[in-house]
Amino acid sequence: MRILDSLSAAEKSTSDLARELQLHRATLRYHLGHLRDQGLIEEVTPAGPRRVGRPASVYRASKHAQVPGYPQRRFDLLGQMALEALVEAVGVEKASGLLEARGFEAGRALIAQATARAAVGRWTPEAFERVVLSGVFKEFGIATEVLSRSARRLEYRAFGCPFLELAETKPDLVCNSLDLGFHRGIDEALGGVTTARLACMGHGDPYCQYRLTWGARRGPRPLRSARGAERPK
Repeated sequence: MRILDSLSAAEKSTSDLARELQLHRATLRYHLGHLRDQGLIEEVTPAGPRRVGRPASVYRASKHAQVPGYPQRRFDLLGQMALEALVEAVGVEKASGLLEARGFEAGRALIAQATARAAVGRWTPEAFERVVLSGVFKEFGIATEVLSRSARRLEYRAFGCPFLELAETKPDLVCNSLDLGFHRGIDEALGGVTTARLACMGHGDPYCQYRLTWGARRGPRPLRSARGAERPK
């Protein structure tokens, strides 16, 4: 689990992992071999020209890893059929609105539960990083990396998506409706916060990136770029 957690955020060599996790290389190679055989990690050649001292290969967490089991569960197929049935029943526009509303409620509920659980008196960028990113999201299996944090702003990347297969096939419904509503629900529950999505795995980016701004003046509904990220008017 420690190896998977480390590789979820970035590609690393055996030497990198040995230094970070304080494990012997032989121990690491043993566990890396099992994780690779199960399809949970991938061994790849680093990008760029080969240089002296550069590792011949590095490891990264698999985006589409499947937990071994029989028979294999295909919840992505069930989700796809459910979304298609919803669109057929009410149309694309209404389906998008319903998914955004459901995401909004889920986002508000997540913060309400986190507030009670961690006894948060006031939500700040530091509290959000500690309680949500390093707590709730990590429990969901979503690895995150904080890029910057100040008294009024937090920017981070998420390297896992619980709906990735669905998001890749139906990004307008999953990313631009459900996920958008989810983060708006978080914003309302935090109070005086506005989230902008800067990158999106469902639209082809290697991670999802978000910027939360405290005390931001709420303007018109953000525009979506061609890749599905949001940008302010």
